[in-house]
Parts: sequence; structure tokens; C-alpha cells
Amino acid sequence: MAFEVLPWWLGLTGLWVLTLSTPSWPELVAAAVAAVPCAFAARAARKAVGGAWRPRASWLRWLLAIPGTAVRESVQALVEVVRHPRAGRFDTAGLPDEPDAVHEARAACAAAVVGSTPGTMVVATPPHDRRLVVHRLLEGDSRVLDEVRR
Repeated sequence: MAFEVLPWWLGLTGLWVLTLSTPSWPELVAAAVAAVPCAFAARAARKAVGGAWRPRASWLRWLLAIPGTAVRESVQALVEVVRHPRAGRFDTAGLPDEPDAVHEARAACAAAVVGSTPGTMVVATPPHDRRLVVHRLLEGDSRVLDEVRR
């Protein structure tokens, strides 16, 4: 149980800290305390849906692609929406053939990481299918989506 709750707690605490403009000790303590019940709730939710995730540490490299991609796609998305208010299309992105538990973890992590940039958003992860259904606002490749597909 601790092997699952601890990463949830670290991630949720880190997420809170990222939203702070000027972190202070009371805010850091509040983040750490508030993340405890959320981490247990995340574990319970995963168990409730029967998920058996097996994430890989190598996926942390996906995070490196976010800052540059988010800035670039923000500018491109703003220009695209001003020019073409109905821009965007649905597409699919294939994922590697992996055991089910690894695939489910990849799909869940991919939805969070890909959704953190404005150019592409995961809208569905069909069961028993090694693809993501995405909405693409911009033409061309998404560095974040490319990282997720490797």
C-alpha cells in the first residue's frame, strides 16, 4: 500500500506547490497534509475501477517536453483559434504493445501529460485498444505526444 500511496502523495504535494506563486513553510505543510487523504482516495479510486497500473520510471522524461511545448503551442493555438474559430480535429495515436497493466498506466499518465499542453488533448482511451483518441487543435507533430508514443 505504501508503494502506491507515497507516489500519489508526492505527486499531489508537488502539484499543489507548483500552483504557489511564493511558497512558504505554512503553505508547504498545508500541501503535504492535504495530499495525504487525496493520496489514499486516489488509491481507493484505482482499486474501485479495477486498475492494475504498472508505470515506468522512464516515463518521467515526458515531463521534460512539457514546458517548451506548452509555450510554443499556446502561441500557435491562440493564432489558430483567432484565424479559424472551428479549428481542430479528432485523431488517434497508437501506443506500444505492452502488458495490460503497463498499457493502462501509460494511457492514464499520457492523458495527464498530453493534456497539459494546449495543442492536443486525450478524449478517450478505448478499452482493449492500444490507441488514444485525441483532439488536435494544431497541425503537425506534438513533441509531448511523440514522447508518450515511444
